[in-house]
Amino acid sequence: MPLFTTANAREMAARSHTARRERAEARENALNLAPRVSQTSSHQYDNDEFIAKRLARVRKQLDRLDGMIEKETDPMKLDRLASAQARLAEQERILAGRPMPGSFRPKKTPERASWHRAGPTPIPDEPEPVRSLLEEAIAAAERDQSQP
Repeated sequence: MPLFTTANAREMAARSHTARRERAEARENALNLAPRVSQTSSHQYDNDEFIAKRLARVRKQLDRLDGMIEKETDPMKLDRLASAQARLAEQERILAGRPMPGSFRPKKTPERASWHRAGPTPIPDEPEPVRSLLEEAIAAAERDQSQP
């Protein structure tokens, strides 16, 4: 006996469509009922204050770790302290707003970029002796071609 028949497939498709519609309606209702959170200046101030405090704590922990690393002689403990320092340094970099190395290309300053706009260097005129030699060679070549 086949598992799927025409009637069976039609019924399962109808159930699937109904379930999809209900989930979509539930999602829309949840979005409409959710309170709108607006970014206010007090919220921004709280966020900045939190970041500043967190940055101070992370920097203090980095200083403590530096002192512990200087005193430690056990290689296993040194490895753990170094990995903790790397994790804290990454947090400090993010909180301080510094980009990853190589991910930010600074804009060129006008002084540095000005030489690109200057154009090609003019070529000086040929010196007189070279010009006269060239003219003589051209004249001699023309005379040779004109004579049969």
